[in-house]
Amino acid sequence: MKRWMLIFAVMISVAFPHVGEAESLSEVFLFKATVEADDETYHWEYNSPDNFEYHVNGKALHGGKAKQQVEDMYEDISLSQDMDKEAIARAFRNAGYEDMSRIDVRWQDENGDLYTWLWDKNQE
Repeated sequence: MKRWMLIFAVMISVAFPHVGEAESLSEVFLFKATVEADDETYHWEYNSPDNFEYHVNGKALHGGKAKQQVEDMYEDISLSQDMDKEAIARAFRNAGYEDMSRIDVRWQDENGDLYTWLWDKNQE
């Protein structure tokens, strides 16, 4: 019986690989995230197929210079459509952004569906 349950579980995970897991950045159309912290504002942006931006300390990096920063943040927060704004805030805290006052995330998946999350410390 356990063997059949294991086989069934493997078949389901193969048949539905994106259920409950984040999509890679190359599979989405848009990823924008802005974090307002006490000391600084940070911004990461990706527009398909190859447009990257990263803003910090009043400076903007574009293209290849921003790509690694954007990819790293996208992986760190591991977006999925079933996340709520509290999960987004936890993900950014876990990524090292402790003193946040506001988070704005926009994400358009491979189907063209746009998801937005807005977290504000003052509305908690």
